[in-house]
Amino acid sequence: MHHPTSLPKIAGFASIFIGVVAAAFAFITKSPEASVYMGSAGVTLCVVSAVIARKNIDELQMTVAGLFLAIVATAIGIWQMYNL
Repeated sequence: MHHPTSLPKIAGFASIFIGVVAAAFAFITKSPEASVYMGSAGVTLCVVSAVIARKNIDELQMTVAGLFLAIVATAIGIWQMYNL
């Protein structure tokens, strides 16, 4: 049987993926501006995912985890900008 995947579940997985990529990029790169841009784009996309997944707790937890990682990536970029 075919089991369709819901949009909130896809949004939650996308949010985690975006957060992990943004955080990894912030640690690897030597360009703080790129880290801030990628992290803020991740925050924006995670907020959109949170609006989509707000009715289901499981997907909302994944979205919040991705949002946390994107905020960490943005904070690392800002820290690098002012301290390096």
